[in-house]
This record gives sequence, C-alpha cells and structure tokens, in this order.
Amino acid sequence: MIKIASFSARSAWRKGRERLDRAVRRGVRQATPFHGVAAGLGVGLPLLLGLLSGRPDRGTLAAIGAYLIAVAAPTGPYAARARSMAEFIVVVAVGGGLGGLLAPFPWAVVVVITATVAGAVLLGQVKPVPEFAVLFTAVRPPPTHPLENMALMALGGLWVAVILLSPWPFRRLRPLGGALGAVADAVAAMLDAAADGLREPATGAADWEDRRKKAAAAMRKAATTYGLYLSGQPEAPNARPQRLLGGFRRMIHRTVGLEAQIRALTAGGALPESVPEAWRSETAAAIGALAAEARRLAADLEEARPPSGGGAAPMSPDLADQAEDVWRAAGDDRDELLNAAITEEITRSVDRLHSTLESARGAFADRSLPGPAVRVRPVARAAGAVAEVRHRSVLFQQAMRVALMVGLAMTISTAFRIRHGQWMAMTVLVTLHATYGETMSRVGQRVAGSAVGCLIAAVVLASTHSRPHAALAMTLFAVAAFTLRPLGYTYWNVFVTPLSLMLMDLSFLADWSIALRRILLIAAGGAIALVGTRVLWPRQAAREVPDRVDELLSACADLTRATAAVAEGEASRLPYGPDGPLAATRKAIDGLAELRTRMENEPDHDPGQTERLTTLIEACGRIRDRLITVAGTTGVTSGPRNPVARVLDRTADAIENAAAPGAPPSGGLDVSGLLDDLDDRLAREAHRRRAEHDLPDRTVRGLAATRRTLDGLVGDVDDLVGAVSAMPRP
Repeated sequence: MIKIASFSARSAWRKGRERLDRAVRRGVRQATPFHGVAAGLGVGLPLLLGLLSGRPDRGTLAAIGAYLIAVAAPTGPYAARARSMAEFIVVVAVGGGLGGLLAPFPWAVVVVITATVAGAVLLGQVKPVPEFAVLFTAVRPPPTHPLENMALMALGGLWVAVILLSPWPFRRLRPLGGALGAVADAVAAMLDAAADGLREPATGAADWEDRRKKAAAAMRKAATTYGLYLSGQPEAPNARPQRLLGGFRRMIHRTVGLEAQIRALTAGGALPESVPEAWRSETAAAIGALAAEARRLAADLEEARPPSGGGAAPMSPDLADQAEDVWRAAGDDRDELLNAAITEEITRSVDRLHSTLESARGAFADRSLPGPAVRVRPVARAAGAVAEVRHRSVLFQQAMRVALMVGLAMTISTAFRIRHGQWMAMTVLVTLHATYGETMSRVGQRVAGSAVGCLIAAVVLASTHSRPHAALAMTLFAVAAFTLRPLGYTYWNVFVTPLSLMLMDLSFLADWSIALRRILLIAAGGAIALVGTRVLWPRQAAREVPDRVDELLSACADLTRATAAVAEGEASRLPYGPDGPLAATRKAIDGLAELRTRMENEPDHDPGQTERLTTLIEACGRIRDRLITVAGTTGVTSGPRNPVARVLDRTADAIENAAAPGAPPSGGLDVSGLLDDLDDRLAREAHRRRAEHDLPDRTVRGLAATRRTLDGLVGDVDDLVGAVSAMPRP
C-alpha cells in the first residue's frame, strides 16, 4: 500500500511539473518583453525628468500619455502602426485637454464621457484610449494650462511611439513574413492531420476541423496584413506576397479535398483490402514530407531569410504505378472500382500539392519588396457609424449599453461624491460585453487581478513614500504588465491596476483601507456591468437566428450551384475571390457560429436551439468541404447532362427549399434515381473494361472518384434540412 501511495505521489508530482513546464513554455512564447521594456521606458523617463525638474505633476502627465499610447499600440506593418499611433497621439492630446477643461464641472464630465464612449464603440474603437484620456485628466486636475497639458501628453505618447517603432528600419517586412509564415505552418498542420487520417483511419484526424479553422483564420490575417502594405494603386509593382497568398489558398483547398478523399476511402474505419499497404505508407510519408517542407518555408518566412533547402522531394513514381495497379486489380465489384478511383485521385492530389508548394517557394525566392500603404478613411468610418445607428444594429445596441452603464456609474460617483469613483466607470468600460457569460468572465478576472494588484502595490510601497521609489515601482509595473499582457486578462490586471492608480494619485496607498476601497469600487463597477447585460437588450442573439440561418442556407445553395457549373464545364474552377461563394459561405458559417456562442453565454438559453445550430454549422462545413472536393476532382467535368451536376442541382434545390418561409418539413434529399444512373454507368464501364482489358477514361475515373463524396453530401444535406426543419420559424 505504501509503495502504491508513493508511486501515485510521484506520478502526480511528475504531471504537475509537466503542466508547469508547458505553462512556462507557453508564457515564454507568448510574452512580449520588447513591448514591456518600451512601455517601462515610456512611463519611467517622463517621471524621472519630472522629478529632476522639480515638476513631478508634469512628468506624470507625460507618463499618462505614454501609457495610453502603449495600451493602444497596434500590430501589423510598421507603416500602419506609425499611422495608427499618430492618430492615437492626437486623440490622447485632445482627450487630455478636454478632461482638464471639464475637471471643475463634474456633471459635464458625466455627459462628455457618456458621449465619448458611445462614439468610440460605434467607430469600432476596441481599446478605450479616448475615454481613459478624458477620465485620467478630469479626475486629477492638471497643474497647468490645458494646452500645455495637451503638449505634455502628446510628447509622452510620441516618446513611447518612437521606442515601439525603433525596429522599423531593420524589421520592416517581419509582420508580413510572420503572417505568411503562420499560414504555411497552418497548412503543415492540415497536411499532418490528413496523413494521420490515412495512417490511422479510426482516430487519425480527430482535430481536423480545428486545424482547418486555424488555417482559414491565418489566411484572412495574412491577406489583411498584405493589404496594409499595398500602396493602394491597382497596379502594384510587387506580386510576391500575392503569389504566396494565392499558392497558400490553393494548398488549403487542395488539402481539404485530400482529407475528404481519404475520409471517403477509409469510410469503413480501415483501408480497403484492394488498396496495397505499400501505397498507404508511401502516400502518408509523401504527405508528411510536404508538411515538413511547409514548416521550413514557414520558418524562412517568419525570419525573413532566403528559402533554405532544396524543396520537397518529388513524389515517388511508385505511387502512381501502385494506383494504376489498384485499377487493374479491380474487378466487377462496384466498391473496388470506387476505391481504385479514389486511390488514384489521392495520388494525383499529393502530386498537385507538391507542385503548388514548389510554386510558393518560387514566389518566396522573388526578392521584390512591397511598399507601405498610407490610407486614412475617417469619412468612411463615420459613414459606417451612421449606418449602424440607422439600422439599430448589434454594434449600436452594444454602444448604447456600454455608454448608458458608464454614464450610470459616473452619475452615482458624482451624485454621492465618491472619491475616485471613476474606477466604477472604468471597470464597466473594460468588462461589459454583449452577453452575460462573457461579462461575468471578464468581471471575475478584473476583480481578482485588480485585488491582487492593489495588494502587491501596497506591500511594495508601504515601506517608502518617496517619489523616486514610486516612479521606479511604476516603471517596473509597466514592464511587467505589458510583457505579460498576451498571457491573459488576469495577469494584465494584476500589474496594470496599481500602475493606473499611481498615475492618477500617488496617495492611494497611504494605508490599507484606501486600497480596499479601490477594490470595492472595481467590484461595484463589475456589478453595474452585469446588470447592463441583463437589462439592456438581453437575449438579442436569439432574435437574429432566422436571418443568420437564411444567410447561411443561401450561401450554401449558391456554392452548390457554382460547383454544379464546374461539373457542367461552364466554369473551370470555383471562384476563390473575396466576393465569391466560398468566401460568402465561410463568412456565413463563422457568423452563425459566433451567434451560437453568444447564445451559449446567456444564462437562460435554449440548449435544444444551440444544439440544432451546431448541427447546422457542422453540416454546412462538411458540405462546403465536399463541394471543394468535387470541384477539384480530375475528370469530373463531362459537359451537359453530367450526373454529378444534376445531383448538385437537386442538392441546391433542397437547401433553398429548406430556407423558404413556411416550407413544409422535408423528408430528406432523394437523389437515389440519379445515383442509380451513375452506378449503372460505372457498372457498364467495369464490364467494358474487363472485356477490353483497358483502363477507364478520364471522365469515368472522375465520376467514380466523386461517387462516395456524393453519398456523404446527401447525408450532410439531410442533417442540414432536419436541423432547419426543427427550428422554430417566425
């Protein structure tokens, strides 16, 4: 018994150490020490200069400007960062001057803060920099003229901006390379999942959907980052990043098709007996080699260095020979014929992926560089805000919710003359989200982190009340807060709370009771935020379901018809552009998934409704992947009266009928007659091939390769129609 207990204790200790090691590695990987040091220097130097000049209040004002710009510091290309920080410096200066003018008029501060919050949220300003600029200066009257205060805060912001932009001459392309490298790394993860699905059909690709989503998100981020580098002219001189993006987009879609083909081949949970084991091992190895080469390309892109290595080894000719052998060994059996067609298509897909990866490497070897963009569109942003108000959109509702609750917190503080009551408003501002669950999580992290931060600051400064020591503590808090910020909101609050408190009033730590009052004010602000989510526009997400479902069904039907056009020969491939059916389907799926998450974050949501939405989202995702597979199958195009195109047309009809208002419950997609015709054609081909000792032509091979994919498509459409039929319709 003692030995067993000792072994259990050692096992628990080892697991605990492993979890701690993983957490430390994740922290080291995600931490941003340069941002932390820049923020520390940005806050610390103005404080030091203020102490040396005998005007610490002026140094504190400049430190506030530096702190706010460090909070707002964007990511992306350095030119875009510079433009964004220049805009924020102006906002901080104006906000500081406005706060100084309003400081003697507390009720005017309430009105201006409420209006500022509403305008900032409507304009899409996620970081509360304008609001903080007014609050920080309104609650601690500046020592000099408002214009001088504006200059001091602008100088502080300019100082930290110079530090943050100092790597610009040496790392100009690093943001773009990092974004492109993330796409290559995500493609490698997808290829690994496809290889695992071939090696272990039962359990290999369990996290395929997560990897696919990460690749799509990385692709969108890379496209956005590249857009920031463009000069805005229609004929940009550099095409290298665009070629890379095009190559990665093709790789993603071809990997999606490859995984669907592997899933169709191993639908029974194992590799068919008619497919040789040697083909599986060599194909999985070839896919793994492609993944390794994609990771090397990702590392080269992230480090902005020339492509290393000689590229992925070409596909072994044995694979193609083995695929031909599967065809020759297939008899009259329908399943053997389909297995042979899918095996050949997988082999061809691996070869096409190799070619696409080599094309991406060739685009990377082109050393021409993109130029930075300088584009400011304030009029367009203002027009967008006006449209949000006119349509009473979700963003408008969130803006009004946050503004009213912040105004309520400021009203309570002003009416009861609560000293430092602005902490209630600040807490509402940073914790109030669109749903109760999100707000509750944010409030918990805010209160816990702020409580720990106040206690840490109290312990640190209890032994000394000198300003030099306080300035040093603020510098260290800034370094820690901005270094650990990516690790989580709680870590951020632990260190940023004492920093913010000290910037507004160094006397707050005169005794423990003052620190305790700050914690209680933050908790009160969290309570106000929670009330706001329950009282103002509650359960709004449920009202959006019908429109979002209709949008998704319409996009899915359009994508199905676009695939039918490819099968008919009317189009060469699916359009991949931002306005094409693939992009529309992706946006609709993501939108409905985000809506489902919002519904799940409400305490009284309908579990049955969210389950139906999950079924619908997953079914549409599988339909999209199967359509990509069909459109990319070699030889599927055979002109008019193509049986695949006819099945797809009927599929689109079924999806559109499900979306029709008042449509009766459907009994499922019935294309058995069309599929029987396709099976008869394949059977006739099998008999002819056996009699003539010849291989089928390209069209028949393509039709055979899509046969099982069509079976899966029919099942997915039935799931989709069933989920929609079970939903309550308005």
